[in-house]
Amino acid sequence: MTERSRTSDFIKGVAIIAMIQVILMEAFAKQHIMDSIVGKISLFLGGPTTAPVFLSVMGYYIAHQKHNFRYNMDRGFRLILIGILLNMGDSLMLWLQPQHTMVLSDFFHFLMGVDILVLAGISLLIMTVLIALFRGIVPVFLFLIFVVLLIPYVLPSVAQTHPHSLWLPFIYGKYANSYFPLLPWFAYVLAGYAFYQFKQYFVSDEFKHSQTVKIILLVLSGVILLTTAPFGFNVSIKRILYSHHGILFFLFCVNFVFWWLLSARAIVYLVNNRITQYVAWLGKNVTAFYVFFMLLVGNLSVFFHKTQGYLELILWFAGFMIVTSFLVLLWRRLNSPQKIL
Repeated sequence: MTERSRTSDFIKGVAIIAMIQVILMEAFAKQHIMDSIVGKISLFLGGPTTAPVFLSVMGYYIAHQKHNFRYNMDRGFRLILIGILLNMGDSLMLWLQPQHTMVLSDFFHFLMGVDILVLAGISLLIMTVLIALFRGIVPVFLFLIFVVLLIPYVLPSVAQTHPHSLWLPFIYGKYANSYFPLLPWFAYVLAGYAFYQFKQYFVSDEFKHSQTVKIILLVLSGVILLTTAPFGFNVSIKRILYSHHGILFFLFCVNFVFWWLLSARAIVYLVNNRITQYVAWLGKNVTAFYVFFMLLVGNLSVFFHKTQGYLELILWFAGFMIVTSFLVLLWRRLNSPQKIL
């Protein structure tokens, strides 16, 4: 495995761990824990370290791997399908509860929830078309980033005027079932793609591989990150604001991803033990791991919703990591999951 792919897998592995802990906290933790500083730190760790990282890396590797049009379109539709099926599967126990009354319109809104897999699939479809039209034209993709970020400022609020829409939550609007709408989250995919193209064609090899340059950039990015951390923290702990953030938080997250990428490359280069190898393995199998985890936590949360204390949360986290890792290993041995997940 190359250093570059190890770095990518490592940061995705850290991202899935951060996402797991925040989902577990939101689903299982007693409310006083979520309201405490521990809960707020959990929300922050599940903020810029997760979806912005996943989507930026996704955009980077769309450019790097250069798959053909048909492959990307097929992959995009499969991700959307997996996301929709996961919406149903991770709450199967909820629908089976005798006291649960299911309204058809509510069911469709739940089924069409815009989670990270659905967003990834839609983003891949759009990127495939954009690449076919504007391949290699970096200014176009940079311009599209700001278009995606600025459009929500000029569009009218729709969550109140069209509360029952099935398709608007996929695009924008502060809907309860729209965790990752296309606007603004597609901007991260564009940023990752543009970064690869810019680095590949406009930055000299001497500049790319200079350790001095990397250290200087790491320090500068770190200083910016420290000075803007209070702002990023305040947005991350407010879930509606996080899901529907604006351009300033996007810039904060892009700087974080850049700083984290440089830091992770140093970690991967300096440390190679079972812990870093396991984290990289998580990143390599991130889609399968996420699907299995969500199926487990979603259905178990019916019985343990908002009832667990600190010790129980630690035990649940360890248990989910072990069981989900085992399920992924089993899945890999019994199937060819690269064709599905």
